[in-house]
Amino acid sequence: MESALCPSRLRSSAAEQPSAARKPDGRTAATVVWLTVLLLIGLLIMGRSKADPDLWGHVQYGKDVLRDGRLHATTTWSYAVTDHRWINHENLAELIMAGADVVGGQTGLLLLRSVLTLLVLGIPLWHAWRQGAGLMSAAVLTVLLACGISFHWLIRPHMFSYVGTAVLLALLSRTVPAVISPRPAHGVTESRTVWWIPVLMIAWTNAHGGYLAGMAILAAWLGLDAIDLLIRRDSRAAAAVRHHALLLTASAAACLINPYGFELHVWMTESLGHPRPEISEWAGLPLLSETALPFWIIVLTAMICVKRTTAVVRWPGFVLLGLLAWQTISHQRHLPFLAIAASFVLAPHVESIVRQVTEQLRLLTSPGSTWLRRNSLFPAIILTGLLSALLYPRQAVLSVDRSFYPVSALQFMADRQLEGRVLVTFNWAQYALAAFAEMSPESRIAIDGRFRTCYPRPVIDMYFDLFLGESPPQGRCRDTASGPFDPFRALDYQSPDLVLLERHRHPQAARTIRQAPGWTLLYQDSLAELWGRSDRYDHPDSPDRIPVTERKIGNTPQIGSAVWPAFPVRSL
Repeated sequence: MESALCPSRLRSSAAEQPSAARKPDGRTAATVVWLTVLLLIGLLIMGRSKADPDLWGHVQYGKDVLRDGRLHATTTWSYAVTDHRWINHENLAELIMAGADVVGGQTGLLLLRSVLTLLVLGIPLWHAWRQGAGLMSAAVLTVLLACGISFHWLIRPHMFSYVGTAVLLALLSRTVPAVISPRPAHGVTESRTVWWIPVLMIAWTNAHGGYLAGMAILAAWLGLDAIDLLIRRDSRAAAAVRHHALLLTASAAACLINPYGFELHVWMTESLGHPRPEISEWAGLPLLSETALPFWIIVLTAMICVKRTTAVVRWPGFVLLGLLAWQTISHQRHLPFLAIAASFVLAPHVESIVRQVTEQLRLLTSPGSTWLRRNSLFPAIILTGLLSALLYPRQAVLSVDRSFYPVSALQFMADRQLEGRVLVTFNWAQYALAAFAEMSPESRIAIDGRFRTCYPRPVIDMYFDLFLGESPPQGRCRDTASGPFDPFRALDYQSPDLVLLERHRHPQAARTIRQAPGWTLLYQDSLAELWGRSDRYDHPDSPDRIPVTERKIGNTPQIGSAVWPAFPVRSL
């Protein structure tokens, strides 16, 4: 059977046959090593070694569940709210991350990231290779995919959503292939493997809220396949509609298997129905920025493929890419979904163009090419060694950037045993609560990156009034129940003892606390300011008073990095 990736299969071909899988005997040792090289290149592109602001929280929440043997129904580690319902849509991911940290610390977390990286790169690469893609096409697809995901590839639960997307598309490409490749001559699907999709959705729903994106992709894929059959007046249309409706229903029902049941989906729908301008990753894609470069590369590649390919162009696949491109423009965090889908949809067309180019350049018959094909194992091994050496620093150390995180400020707090209710800059809160869990378990923070999962909107607005001001560049979306704008309210709400602020990222907050009565500056460096209640830390008769000589106020540059988890060193 002729492969759909073969250049001889023209778009004008009337007969659409299923693509043939690559035969195992074509996989030489050199080919395997070269594919390993491609995966290492992807790891290098995606292998950021810096801690994400939410990582401490995800690990700590998972540890709390492992310690207590139960999920927590209300907000933990916060003094801002104590009995608010907590709908945690990342339980499974947090348990896995906590387990990795407990077993191996930073090494365990980095190993987890590497495994997920190999899955999100390897699954599309395996699918393209199985369909006949060569090494050059595999290289193009790997780089395209890695660049599209890398900006958002941090150790966080959304990694599981991207892996889930790759698994979902691999299952659909194998079992309902006509969306991206020639339609099989018989039957609605090729195998029963498609029924693994509901099983996937159970795990995905409990790992990350991106399961809704997965359901949307599934609905679009099945819907476009059915529409194509209806347009063609194919006799299989009715059977396909019944099959796809049953599969979609089973997958949706699988999403109900979670600790909250239908309540999770109600909360997710309500949460996604409100804009989040305060959270940068939910902002629209800045089309003229460096962040948008992978998006434009994907768009350009798709256009070249449509123009130059000799493989069969299936319109449903490109409509799917168009839908994902629209979502990417609306929310930049959706760019990885587009990149993963593009690696499946564009694979046969990239292979077609690569073959055309290589034939035009006569690389396949040149003496040099012949020598390279016969002696390619040695350079592949050399490249494997070089890439491994480059990857080692990123795989060995999970760094905590001192110019971004208040490592020195938390050390000051630990040295002077400062604890209690601490109002912390939003991006530092989960680092702080994890440090408190280690050093002062009675301390609490407000507020953190769990955002709407465990904080009511009026409470979020109150703290954003302090951190962001009334009209920040990115905009605000205040709830009508939040009352008038008041940046001072957060400084009094629930009587915080300490306030830890980022000086330059949130100058509005720094100005506000300087104007507010009753606060004393206890610590300052080039990054952070720590303020304490004057009646507790500055009053002569207070047992907690910190004399001026013991305060540390200056502009000491915060440079370099600490090693995860960068908790304060205990005083002897």
